[in-house]
Amino acid sequence: MSYEITLDGGATHAVDVTRLGAEAAVTIDGRTYRGSLRRVGDGHELRLADRLESIWFVLDGDQVHIHAFGRAWTAAVIDPVERARAGGPSEDVSAAPMPGVVIEIAVAPGDEVAEGTRLLVIESMKMQNEIVAARDGVVDRVFLEVGETFDRGASLVSLVPLPEDEDED
Repeated sequence: MSYEITLDGGATHAVDVTRLGAEAAVTIDGRTYRGSLRRVGDGHELRLADRLESIWFVLDGDQVHIHAFGRAWTAAVIDPVERARAGGPSEDVSAAPMPGVVIEIAVAPGDEVAEGTRLLVIESMKMQNEIVAARDGVVDRVFLEVGETFDRGASLVSLVPLPEDEDED
């Protein structure tokens, strides 16, 4: 899933999370970290490569209060799918209707698409589903690659409006 996160009200960071079996890959501003998280008592145990750390967090709406590595942070999480449902600036994000895996990607960033154009094909519970454009636009971003798994609500493809015609007679 793709998110935007701010730490303690600072700069916004692009964060993508991909499950890899019992582990996950978390990409923050283009840098990928692999690890696992498991519940231990009232906290969690975070494993990053050969490093093992205790971590505690409390969810409070769109904020997560985190204590790890001897520090504390408050992260504000901006989910583009939730923003789209609220009619915010990311209203052109196609979201996964169910968890699954990407089987085929039919578009690339910069492609112009019409309403109903196939964007990608996903598989869930041994059934394939086409994800199509909800309206005319230009593909801004394809969030996943073929073979990647995702959760329900994950961002799949985002569109931006078609450029205005500059030819006026």
